Amino acid sequence: MSIKNSFSIKDLENLSGVKAHTIRIWEKRYNLLEPERTGTNIRTYNLDNLRKILNISVLNNSGVKISHIAEFTEPILNKKVKEI
Repeated sequence: MSIKNSFSIKDLENLSGVKAHTIRIWEKRYNLLEPERTGTNIRTYNLDNLRKILNISVLNNSGVKISHIAEFTEPILNKKVKEI
């Protein structure tokens, strides 16, 4: 059995509940995710990106503002999610 390790923006949207449009805005405004790009400039995301957007989604849905989430380091982000 192989585990998927590359995701489209639509995959992230479906798994996290965060709209693709919102993900693009967060990338541009807050540099939250840094997707790879295909030769035709299509975003591809790895497992770390998926984990991060899921954590961001949990915090955002719990009332934490995205501008605050954007300032968290990875360890702080993980810690905050575990506290919820």
